[in-house]
This record gives sequence, C-alpha cells and structure tokens, in this order.
Amino acid sequence: MPESAAEPKGCCAPARVPRADPAVPASDVDGGDVLSEDGFGARIWEAAGRGDLTYEQAPLVVRSLLTTGVDTTVHGLAACLYALATHPEEWQRLRDRPELARTAFDEAARRQSPVQTFFRTAATDVAVARTVVPRDAEILMFLGAANRDPARWTDPDRFDLTRDPSGHVGFGMGIHQCAGRHVARPEALLTALVRCVDRFELTGTPRRHPNNTLRSWTSLTLRVHPVA
Repeated sequence: MPESAAEPKGCCAPARVPRADPAVPASDVDGGDVLSEDGFGARIWEAAGRGDLTYEQAPLVVRSLLTTGVDTTVHGLAACLYALATHPEEWQRLRDRPELARTAFDEAARRQSPVQTFFRTAATDVAVARTVVPRDAEILMFLGAANRDPARWTDPDRFDLTRDPSGHVGFGMGIHQCAGRHVARPEALLTALVRCVDRFELTGTPRRHPNNTLRSWTSLTLRVHPVA
C-alpha cells in the first residue's frame, strides 16, 4: 500500500515552533530532571530547546520511544537469540563475519515479527489486489504474514544470514515506521557477544506468551558457553 494511502488514527506532524534558548539544559526544564544527562531523552529535551519541537511535545516523544522501544527491543532480541541458539551454523557465520550483526537482527525480526498486527486508517480510496479499500476504512495489517510471504521471500520460514532481509515490515515501513526501531536494533550487543560467546544452548522448552499483537515468550532459558 502506498505510504500516503494510509495513516495511523490520530497521527499529526509535530509543529515547528519559534527557536528557544538552546543553552537551557534538560534538567532545568519541567520533566527533564528525571533523565540521565547522556541519554536520548535528554537529547530530545535539547531539541525542544533548539525549537525543533515544543516543550509540550518533548515528554510525549520520550514516552513514545520508551513504549515502542521496550517491547520491540526485548522481544526482538529474544527472537534473535532464539534463532541463533537453534541455528548454530548461522551463529558461526555471524562469528566469522561480525558485520552481519544488523542482518542477523533484521532477519530474526522478519522471521519472528515481534509485533504481529497493527491498525491503519485509509486516508483515501486505494486499490489493493483489485479490491478498493474506501477512505476512512480501518485496516488490520498482518505484519507477521507479510514477513513470511512466499511471494516476497524464498523459503520464508528459514533463518538465513545470506538473505537480504531489508524490506521486512517488522518495524513498519516508510513514514509510519516504528519510532523505537533504532532503540530496538542491538547490533552493538550482538557484536560484543560474537567476541565472547562460543555458542548458545537451549536449556528448557521455550514457552510462548499468548498475545493478539506481540509474539514473545513467557520463558526462554539459554546457557551461554563462553569462548575458551
């Protein structure tokens, strides 16, 4: 579906505001005193100080990153560790080629799709597969199904680091891409694990957490075998 054809309900672009004093630190602004000085939350308050967004919008952006980044980070990382534990040959490939860290996470996100569904509202009439979706219709997007669509992905159920997973919709797409997607991508952590972990071993039967939207685990127990 074209990016302009659907929009999240209640979405609005942040307003441009007059330039504020960029010298005002986050700790001196109401709500900014609970943020660490070197975190992304403080950078958002600094952006408000520059006039890139309003002081009213700043806490909303911080909360949006926290709420969208926490679930996607936790469940995305779990999906990646599960895939690497159950595909030791791909873990070895990643150890041999640490530059594949981002590919590994995106391929795990494609295969598991931590966020399975999402609603959109059609901004105009749009034709999809010879069917017209009328303006203002609510659309339930099945992201997990799209990420395993055999018309798009060869052998879609397979976890494969030789594949280019770009274009998966595990974090949405285009202007509606997940605001916390950069928080969720733990390439630095995977690169660190490559240096010190020989292999991962499942020590129990993974138990799924039933949820209509999130694909996650109630329990995923792993033993980490360090490099000798």
